[in-house]
Amino acid sequence: MKNLHEVWSNRLQKYTIEVQNYLKYIFTGHIAVVLLFAIGAAGYAYSEWVQNVPPDFPGAWILAAVFGLLLAYSPPTTLLKEADMVYFLPLESQLDQFLKPALKWTFFSQLYLPVIAFIVSLPMVNALYGLPSSLLIGLPILLLLLKWWNIQTEFAYRKAYSGHRAWLDRLVRFAFVFIFVYLYVASNLLIAVLVLFAIIVYGRWVQQQAAGKPFAYEHFVGLEENRMLRFYQFANYFTDVPHIKGKIKERAWLNWVYRFIKRGPENAHYYLVWRTFVRSDELFYLWVRLTVIAMAGAWLIPFPAAVIIFAAALAFASAIQIWQGLNQTQHFRMDNLFPLTKFSRERAVRKLILVMQLLQAILVAAVLVGVGEPLTALAVFAVILLVSAITLAFGKKKN
Repeated sequence: MKNLHEVWSNRLQKYTIEVQNYLKYIFTGHIAVVLLFAIGAAGYAYSEWVQNVPPDFPGAWILAAVFGLLLAYSPPTTLLKEADMVYFLPLESQLDQFLKPALKWTFFSQLYLPVIAFIVSLPMVNALYGLPSSLLIGLPILLLLLKWWNIQTEFAYRKAYSGHRAWLDRLVRFAFVFIFVYLYVASNLLIAVLVLFAIIVYGRWVQQQAAGKPFAYEHFVGLEENRMLRFYQFANYFTDVPHIKGKIKERAWLNWVYRFIKRGPENAHYYLVWRTFVRSDELFYLWVRLTVIAMAGAWLIPFPAAVIIFAAALAFASAIQIWQGLNQTQHFRMDNLFPLTKFSRERAVRKLILVMQLLQAILVAAVLVGVGEPLTALAVFAVILLVSAITLAFGKKKN
């Protein structure tokens, strides 16, 4: 490589190819359908709520907290590797050729959440505060500038102190952004300008602390390794990732479940798939997460139609992912040692999924009964079971 800028370009190209390869397994047709239903249900519920938003709703406080979190959390994406601690050391005087494009990539790669949050919040801001067009146009521009300031400041702070007490820097920057956004939305512009001046002063102070300090290779390499590990762990929920191994836990507290399975060769697959499901972190926690989300949606979404669509989408996601996880695994299974047919295993998997989806339907319906919606609870109960059964029927045909 001629220079460190070329090293960065080459490394970024390889990184984007790797991420795209995993994303195509994450955002499959099944997940796209779930997201479509979930976004549609959430959008419908939100549009109805905005039309009748209470005048005393603390919208400015919520916006300040949301943007404070999204902007203050700005870890740098450097794509550094462990070997760089040796090979980059003689080139430290030229390191800006690598770090400047890295910070620019960090900025653009972290923009999607603040942009989505602003677009979603715009109807609520108009309904509650009726800000003039000049302020509405200025807000996203200021938020973008604040995001860039947060990225530069967090990087400088980590460089100055090798990552020690980085949470304290984030807390300070969260407080600054929180106060500024609240004052801006509440139209206290004079005080907001003073806070903006304090933000600039703090950023300059952190930059001065970092000036002349040696680059903290070990800290930034560890930060990058942890970031990639989180991505691989997320991708591992959808496809096998060679960088990590799925975790298996005994969960002895669920051993009572196996007592309901009758003894005999005809139930051997049924016993084994239950063991696999209960002990696998990916499958077990997948079902728990989706069920909890469905229960939360049943409690928070005020419109019966939206609740039904939301529950149906999550029921589909639960059934299809457990079906694929138990039938398409490439790992060695104990039933490979026995002359048991593939048909019997698929039948056992379907039976397990129907039991778990019945439990999901009961839990979600119980939440709806608790909030005084018995008819909606009955409809959701039926829809979860129907969607699960249809999903399994189509899954059987594909196999």
